[in-house]
Amino acid sequence: MSGTTFDLGQFTQVSSAVEKALPQALAGLDPKKVINSLEGKGEQLEGLLHGIFETMLTPPSVTEEAKIEPTIIELGEFTANYGETIAEKLAGNDDPKRISWHNRDWATDEKFPDVRTGKKRYKASAVCFRKAMPDEDVAGWCVDNKKVRATPKEGIGLALVSPRPKLDNVMPLALAGQFLVGAGGDRDALYFHRNGDKRHLNNVWLRMDVQWSDDWWFLVLEELPSGT
Repeated sequence: MSGTTFDLGQFTQVSSAVEKALPQALAGLDPKKVINSLEGKGEQLEGLLHGIFETMLTPPSVTEEAKIEPTIIELGEFTANYGETIAEKLAGNDDPKRISWHNRDWATDEKFPDVRTGKKRYKASAVCFRKAMPDEDVAGWCVDNKKVRATPKEGIGLALVSPRPKLDNVMPLALAGQFLVGAGGDRDALYFHRNGDKRHLNNVWLRMDVQWSDDWWFLVLEELPSGT
């Protein structure tokens, strides 16, 4: 039988440990009956001890956390124009199927400044985890999957080229790539939601100790190579 080879010192330690443990393990049993029951069973006893040592030497298994498998809906490609302000984007919208109403106090460049310029091409997706999620876990999933969460400029840009009924099945849709953080650590983000047959742009308040509920969708982006 294969197994670990012990030197004399290790064998002495094991023998001493077994000798100390046996009286407690066999308490209440007749020693003569135990000896008689072991006669002729040396091979079985060897196998039993070998199994015990194997268990002692085997490190405990680590239970892997279940991999997060969200629902993902592809929304197509679009170009984000960072040269336009949020105000300019909203003022240029004349189609209520794109954005029929926006919160004028919150959908502003002052609350969500973005100093980037130029244009970038993105592949857009909506992701829903179907369970309550801490914001840091949502962010972590994006990092692991090489995606970024959309900012207000990017989300508004997508909405303006995606009139209803596009996006209707991924509401409420959070633009959680940028937050306005309050003094106490609470955060606000912009999001799209349906109000009957209209698409609204509003703000959502996320307290520090509150998770995103299981019905939230997140607009996530994957940057495409220039020229595509």
